[in-house]
Amino acid sequence: MLLRYFRSFYIQNYPDDMEQCLEAFAVFGALGLALDLGRPLEELIETHIFEHYGVLYNHIDTMLQGNELYHRLLHAVATGDRRSHSILKRSRLFGTKGNEALDFLRRCGILEVEFSREESPSKVHPKQRFKRDIERHRISHKLRFRHPFLRFWFYFVTPQHEAIMRGEYRPFFERFALHHQAFCGYTFEALCELYVRKLYAETGIEDSGSYWDRQVEIDLLLVSKKGEVVVGECKWTNHKTNKKELHRLLEKCEKVALKPDIVMLFTKRGFSNELLHLASGRLQLCRAQELTLLLRDCSNADLLPPLFS
Repeated sequence: MLLRYFRSFYIQNYPDDMEQCLEAFAVFGALGLALDLGRPLEELIETHIFEHYGVLYNHIDTMLQGNELYHRLLHAVATGDRRSHSILKRSRLFGTKGNEALDFLRRCGILEVEFSREESPSKVHPKQRFKRDIERHRISHKLRFRHPFLRFWFYFVTPQHEAIMRGEYRPFFERFALHHQAFCGYTFEALCELYVRKLYAETGIEDSGSYWDRQVEIDLLLVSKKGEVVVGECKWTNHKTNKKELHRLLEKCEKVALKPDIVMLFTKRGFSNELLHLASGRLQLCRAQELTLLLRDCSNADLLPPLFS
């Protein structure tokens, strides 16, 4: 669904470059707006969101049946590590009540589940005991928003609801300036996964997504039908990605006994010269601009109806 919304956003707005496209899409994706992308993002937020704040809030509150618990839960999904156990803890929702809330948000199409690929440790004999941290660890699936705009809303807007209602936008924009890069990094990672899937579509894909367990998190892990293992890391920052990022990724792989055939690094602002000299068939360096692969052959047929129609 994310790819369809991304292509629809592109058709409506034709951004000048991928950086501009992704940063605007992370905020407005699924709203179905034609934007003047020559203006600063902050101005677009004020014009298209704050000036219509009451209408947008009512739409969202209606989706959530006016239930404050759902608002709180979605804020936790937007700002936390997305693991279901920690989200319920952050939201102070436990047991049946918490699970029912998550089920509702999935059924109404706001959230979807990303299933963990972690496996429980195998016991050599039935009475074997593991270390305390292993015994206490619970495998947890992750939750993600289906619509970029709703993630933006619950990440940035919900905490400033009262101030925005009073017309006081400064607290919002201060927080937006501090966290905007990290916020966009998630969308960048999701689109990079779609890019890798596109590359391997003809080869065939056995499994694809991110990988996490109690020790590490790896942005991208794809296994092809031929058994080829691809791992990747995505960095949406204003500095060049360097060799340290490669070493960190390889250390993560070693911890979980992964032996990648191909390593892919994705970046917003390019790579250090040292890393560029290491590029090869096994180490592939990809700039954000290469995500234009996802936009080939876009047409009006890709346009989707807006989230609130």
